[in-house]
Amino acid sequence: MKTKLSLLLLVLLFSISSCKKYLEVLPKDFVSPENYFNNETELNTALVGVYDIMGSAALYGEILWSQFEVATDESFYRQSTTTLGVQVYNYDSNNSSVAGIWKALYAGIERANILLANIDKPSMPEANRSVVRGEALFLRAYYYYLLTSNFGDVPLILEPTKSVNNPEIARTPLKEVYAQILSDMTTAEGLVKPITAYNFAGRVSKSAVQGILARVCLKMAGNPLNDKTKYADAAKWAKMVINSGLHSLNPSYEQIFINHMQDKYDIKEGIWEVEFTGNLLQSGVNETGRLGVLGGLAGTNDEIGNSYGQWNGTRVLYDIYKPQDLRRDWNIGSYYYSGATKNKVFQTVAEAKSVGKWRREYELLTPKNRNYNGANFPLLRYSDVLLMYAEAQNEISGPDAESINYVNLVRQRGAGKVLNGTNVFTVNVVNGGSGYTTVPNVTINGGGFTTQATATAAIANGRVSAITVVTPGSFYASVPTVTIAGTTGTGATATVTLSTATDADLIPAETANQAAFKSTIIDERSRELCYEGLRRGDLIRWGIFVERMKNSASVATLRYIAAFKYASRPGDNISEKHNLLPIPLSEISLNRLLTQNPGWL
Repeated sequence: MKTKLSLLLLVLLFSISSCKKYLEVLPKDFVSPENYFNNETELNTALVGVYDIMGSAALYGEILWSQFEVATDESFYRQSTTTLGVQVYNYDSNNSSVAGIWKALYAGIERANILLANIDKPSMPEANRSVVRGEALFLRAYYYYLLTSNFGDVPLILEPTKSVNNPEIARTPLKEVYAQILSDMTTAEGLVKPITAYNFAGRVSKSAVQGILARVCLKMAGNPLNDKTKYADAAKWAKMVINSGLHSLNPSYEQIFINHMQDKYDIKEGIWEVEFTGNLLQSGVNETGRLGVLGGLAGTNDEIGNSYGQWNGTRVLYDIYKPQDLRRDWNIGSYYYSGATKNKVFQTVAEAKSVGKWRREYELLTPKNRNYNGANFPLLRYSDVLLMYAEAQNEISGPDAESINYVNLVRQRGAGKVLNGTNVFTVNVVNGGSGYTTVPNVTINGGGFTTQATATAAIANGRVSAITVVTPGSFYASVPTVTIAGTTGTGATATVTLSTATDADLIPAETANQAAFKSTIIDERSRELCYEGLRRGDLIRWGIFVERMKNSASVATLRYIAAFKYASRPGDNISEKHNLLPIPLSEISLNRLLTQNPGWL
């Protein structure tokens, strides 16, 4: 296997420039394990080398999320000329991005194996050694989780590579690999420290292990293993995070992602993140990613931050939000920047709106690099834990009050209930008036607000046909009035309906039975977690990946404006073989014991 041939020497170079806080150290020179691991410092340096793989370009530095997760029912690659590649599900086993993921994950596994094989060598406090052991075991298991999620059966290697002369090893059955993942993660859970020991999210903590164990168990309960007993384990692990009392939702949804751009931590919401630092324009440690650079609000102004705006949100995603859900217009940006200017150009067509979750305008480190930044990538957030618990519990016994409440907490945050209190929910046209040839201005007056609401009107046949709330305002004490004034037309009137504490909550039809609640959770995970590298895996484990992609293609064909019809390509090209990636051809050519996944050449 090429992985073993190429990594035997590579893994001995503990390239450790990756992570901030605990992980902020300088690269080391080449050194062999026999001459290393002499003290606690060297052991921790080796651990940083295991972490370092997370930020590689093949994984969370760029490729894994920017290519393999971009084309789902949430987003599409905004390059009309792209007809080949993983972004449009038209590729083969010789694809370099596929091979890069495989190699990077096995590099991480080899680094972990070397560390674990030498962990007892240095003289150091046993409590400290146990923490390092736990983190290394967990990271190895997480790399195997990514491998199995993407490739299915993979070679299970638990010892350091001894020689490059015997690179052949067969694929291990999926059930055995997952058994090892669970064993390593469960052991790690008892060894690592609570997140409060660090107060940042870049290091593996007890909450991170528990939350990822819930994710792993949900995967095992779904396709392809379909081990339904694992729903109980998923619920158990998620509930441990909830019951710890260490975590809660940030009142502001958008602030979560502003924090990522500004190198700020909120360990109540953000449980585990891949850490990046610098932007290559300053001296010191630089380990950069491209979050907000490749996908973001397009524009080339260097002060705001260059963004290629390579992804657009799908209309499928746009349509599952309520208009009052603040997450919609944050995740699917309503504007872009005109060229190199700071001028915002607002979009009105859903499929023309680019991904806006991470916005470079909030970056603090200047000058800004046009292609790289130090924004952290979220691996696990508290809202995900709440939704995982609700899903697992629903599969066990159907919807219950606790699970429904957890979903409602996520929805209430999404609607800004804590952040904004009572605000303008809708503006309802009472009388359309007559004679309107130009759109009138709408002003919402009074009501004792903290932040004033705004709205826009639409006209049809000389009448005001609708009024849309643009910003809902905040903390209204009473119902405001509406003034409609324009250069033409008279007589239009409207009234305001204010929000209530529960208007974002699930309605009875959404929790009527197990099937209805599952459907609700499927949509809620997309509304909350879109673009965070989870959707493709979710759809695959639910067994609806191809179905949802075909539906997204159909929507693009039937409803998108002509300029974006090409968004149907991923769904047009997809088939059942895409539930797994192909085993890289480069690996098969070096390892005669490797077999290819069904449908791939």
